[in-house]
Amino acid sequence: MTSGNGDHQAGTRSPHGSERLIASRYLLYDILGRGGMGTVWRAHDQLLDRPVAVKELHILTHGDEEHRIRVRRAIREARAVARVPHQHVVGVHDMVEYEDRLWIVMELVEGPSLAHRVAEFGPLTPQHAAVLGLQLLDALEAVHAAGTLHRDVKPANVLLRRDDNAILTDFGIAALDDGEFLTTTGELVGSLEYMAPERVMGSEVGPASDLWSLGATLATVCGGQSPFRRPARPATLHAVAYEEPFLAERLGPMRPVVEALLRKSADERPSVADVRSALRRVAAGEADAGPLPTPTMRVFRPSAPLADADTVTRGQEWLVPAGETGATALHTTSLRPSDRQSSRPGDRKRLWWALAGTAVLAAGVVGSLFLTGVLPLEGNPKTTTTSQVVQSASGWQRATGMSVQQGDRVTVQFTSGEWTVDYRNMPMTGPAGYDANADKQLDGAKDCKIKPAARFGTLLMRVAGERNLPVHSVGRKLTFQAAGNGTLQLAINDAAGSCSQDNRGALTVQVSVTHRP
Repeated sequence: MTSGNGDHQAGTRSPHGSERLIASRYLLYDILGRGGMGTVWRAHDQLLDRPVAVKELHILTHGDEEHRIRVRRAIREARAVARVPHQHVVGVHDMVEYEDRLWIVMELVEGPSLAHRVAEFGPLTPQHAAVLGLQLLDALEAVHAAGTLHRDVKPANVLLRRDDNAILTDFGIAALDDGEFLTTTGELVGSLEYMAPERVMGSEVGPASDLWSLGATLATVCGGQSPFRRPARPATLHAVAYEEPFLAERLGPMRPVVEALLRKSADERPSVADVRSALRRVAAGEADAGPLPTPTMRVFRPSAPLADADTVTRGQEWLVPAGETGATALHTTSLRPSDRQSSRPGDRKRLWWALAGTAVLAAGVVGSLFLTGVLPLEGNPKTTTTSQVVQSASGWQRATGMSVQQGDRVTVQFTSGEWTVDYRNMPMTGPAGYDANADKQLDGAKDCKIKPAARFGTLLMRVAGERNLPVHSVGRKLTFQAAGNGTLQLAINDAAGSCSQDNRGALTVQVSVTHRP
């Protein structure tokens, strides 16, 4: 509808009528949207005789120190955008003080926000999302070149012109690189589910933080749901900091691009050039995004062979590419924030300040996390994680070093790869197996299924040693509580022996076991 405001609404007539004139120049008409920092009006610049958008900021130009900080932030907003003349960045024309308030005069964009478009018409196709992603990437590159961070990239802050081109708006919480940070202690400014992990943890932010937010935005508008949104704000913060994103199947060729952008470590995210190359392939209608740099994982090389129940607490640390198929990469982590994510002693402290600053419960956020089940109530549970290659023609395969006990929390998550149960006649498929029509074509061989209720090609898992050996369909990700003691085994839904002779391919998965304290 308009520019410069994150939360857009349908137009509303001004309570003052069309007679309201700002700074003897800007005639206000309709209210086009309201957000946390201001109200946006459709207006007319009488001096230059052109339509404009005027953002009335919800801060006074006088008052205590907090007000002065907010005024300086607003001035920075105008300066930040004005420094970036770009076709995909909203234009700023003027800033005036009137009625003890600041007003930012901007380009009027006649179109809906990206959030409104998706809400009305449904998720974008991967190809359409890639086209808009390229435009936003260009906008962010220009923003970063000017020494500015946007810090609030999200679907509601992207407007669409009548020609469907994207415009990046609402620099209300942008920060320039002059070393002055305008947020108060513990304050989190921005939309939590689109906020990069380093911001949640109180660590240093940079251009890679905006790229992370771009990844979350593309995942949402193409996949149809936010990858980190949770019912409660503390749970959302925890998901951003520690949990893997939920990514819908409909992302298709966009999936590897989004996964790369949403890596927890800023150093592991791809460069602008790599992202642009991948998005161009998707935008051109190609079936995959092409190669993206492989991240590294910190793992430990044990100084002695591991027994089934060992957890790796000794040995030499080294780096291997994530999803390495040549060997199993094993490491042990703790669910405590300081052990699992932080690289500096102060990160855990900053996380709790951040949680308190969300205004959910200043003194009760940690309690909320316990109640919602995102942090353990007692003890110090350890998580053992391994990267495992599952071959399609080898029957049940043991997950190396992954011994479980009753009550342990087990997670298996697909990382990469494809396989087929009949390389002569059937296409390759992923961990969810074939669709219903393809599965029906294989009815003549249904006796080969390990799990009759699951489709051919489905990734399966069991805990060898549990009573009756229940078999679980994993798909892309499965989390469950072990009912007994044993070792983890993985397989394709196609029995070993003569049934698997025409199988081809392999999957790489990540297996995690959180051991009960």
